[in-house]
Amino acid sequence: MGLMDARLHAVVGASWRLRDDVLAQLLADWSGPVKRLVEPKDLHAIVLGLDTPSLFEAAACYVLSAEDKYLSRNREVLLPLCEGPATAGVLIVVTGRLPKNEALGKRLAAAGSYHDVSVPSGRELEGWLIGRLMELEDGVDQPRSVAEALIDHRGSDIDGLLAAVQQAVDYAGDGPLTAAAVNAVVGGDADQPVWAFTDAVLQGQAARAIKQLHAGSGLEAHQALGVLVGELRKALCCLATEDDAEAGRFAGLRGRPRLYHARRRARELGRRCLLRLLNGALQGQRELRRGGVDADQIIETLCLNVQRVIRMGDGFGKPPARTRRRA
Repeated sequence: MGLMDARLHAVVGASWRLRDDVLAQLLADWSGPVKRLVEPKDLHAIVLGLDTPSLFEAAACYVLSAEDKYLSRNREVLLPLCEGPATAGVLIVVTGRLPKNEALGKRLAAAGSYHDVSVPSGRELEGWLIGRLMELEDGVDQPRSVAEALIDHRGSDIDGLLAAVQQAVDYAGDGPLTAAAVNAVVGGDADQPVWAFTDAVLQGQAARAIKQLHAGSGLEAHQALGVLVGELRKALCCLATEDDAEAGRFAGLRGRPRLYHARRRARELGRRCLLRLLNGALQGQRELRRGGVDADQIIETLCLNVQRVIRMGDGFGKPPARTRRRA
C-alpha cells in the first residue's frame, strides 16, 4: 500500500530503530513537508486538517510518536481516518504497541495500513544480524564471528545490538568491521559509550553513572560533560516546540533528529528540573576549564547532586509541596 492510499498509517514494533527503518521506507516517495510530533494536545485539530486542503501550503505528512495509552485516549478521534484515501495530508502513528484485536488496530489492519515491525529473536537473530552487517558501507570481516561477538555482549536486544554496531564502526574507522573492533568497544565493561553514562545520570542513578564513568579506560571528563549538556539542552528545546525539526534547529542539530526519547525525558523531568541540572552541568564545565582540579571528583559530585535533584521532584521537575524550596 502506498502512503497516499490511506489517511492513517501505523508503524508498530518493539524496536524503535526498526520502526525508523519502516518509517523511512514509507516516507521515501513523500515530497511534501514532514512534521514530527510527540503526543500533541491538539490532535483533533490536526485530524481535521487532514480533510481540509490548504490554499497556502502543501499537504503535510504528520509523524506522531505516541504510547498506547495516548492512542487509547484518542481512539475516537483516530478511527474516522481508517477509511478512504488521503486528500489533504497523511498521519503516521509510530508506537511500540497497538493491539490488532482492539478497535483501532483491527480497522487499520483491515485497511492494509498497519505496518507490523517484526523483531527477530531466537535462532533467527544471528542470521538477521549477519544480513545487516553485510549491508555496511565498508563491509565486514568474518560476519558470523562479528555477529556472535555482538550477541555475546549485548544479548538479544535489537536496539542495543544496532547501537553497538554503530559504535564499533565508528571505532574501526575505514575498512571492514571486525570482531576485534566489537570486543574493543562493547566487550564487557570496557570503554562504555558516553550515552550510557548520560542516560544513567538523567535517570538519577548516580552509582551506575559513576561505574560507567570509570569502566575500562574511563570516559574523558570534558566529553562526558559536553554530551550531558547537549542532552539537557535538547530536552529543553523539546519543551519549547512540538515540532521535531524546529526543536532540532533550536538545539543546533543537523538533519532530521529523532527526539522521541528526549521528549519523554523532558516530560518526566520538566523545565524547572532541567534548568537546574543544566546550570549544574555548566558549572562543572567551568570548573574543568580552570584546570588544576580533580575532574573525576567534579563529575562524581555532579552525579550525586543530579540524583538528589531528580529524587526530590514529583516527576515533572517540581518538588512535592511539603519539601518545596527556592531553587
